[in-house]
Amino acid sequence: MGNPLIRGAERTARGLAQAQLDNLTTAVKVIDYAHHEVHGGSSFTAQYTITTAATGGHRSGIYIKTPAAGGKLVHMTVSFAASTAATYSICEAPTIAANTGTDTSIIYNRYRDNTTTSGCLNNAAVPTANYITTLSQAEIVGDLTFATGTVLRTAPLTAGAGPKPAGGDSRDNQEYILKAGTAYVFLITNTAASANAHYIQLDWYEHTNKQ
Repeated sequence: MGNPLIRGAERTARGLAQAQLDNLTTAVKVIDYAHHEVHGGSSFTAQYTITTAATGGHRSGIYIKTPAAGGKLVHMTVSFAASTAATYSICEAPTIAANTGTDTSIIYNRYRDNTTTSGCLNNAAVPTANYITTLSQAEIVGDLTFATGTVLRTAPLTAGAGPKPAGGDSRDNQEYILKAGTAYVFLITNTAASANAHYIQLDWYEHTNKQ
């Protein structure tokens, strides 16, 4: 059977031999899991920017629907910015009529030579994978059924500041694992009567649950 301590040491040595080491320091090189997903071609990004009218309460947003239960889970971080006073909201399972919004914005794989596409869907009458739906104030108002659903987080945006992560200062605090087969709207709302440049950025990876 051999000495278990020796066997453990041998496995550790084999693992270190297989790891990549820094040329100058021989330190083991590591990357975090989200970075690994970029390398694996399973990391995606989408964004929307629009300048609103000079009207308080004007909104813009991104709609996305996650893959059905049993498919890949969406591990997402969200960033928002606005040029004047506004608030952001992350809305889960909103009420929204099919085909509300503009359905033509593509989702990009962050590994640009990789051909894997996202399983997330837009709000078209026949939902299409690898696209988001963008929402302007006119499009939201045009849907008389629209309601925000469960608001997971809402907070003010500092006017003219850079993108604000909707969470903490690290991915550990920012990430949401979104519900499967569920619609989300990521929304910015003016809190002053000023023309306002809204910016919304979604970054996520799609990963099969191992449980």
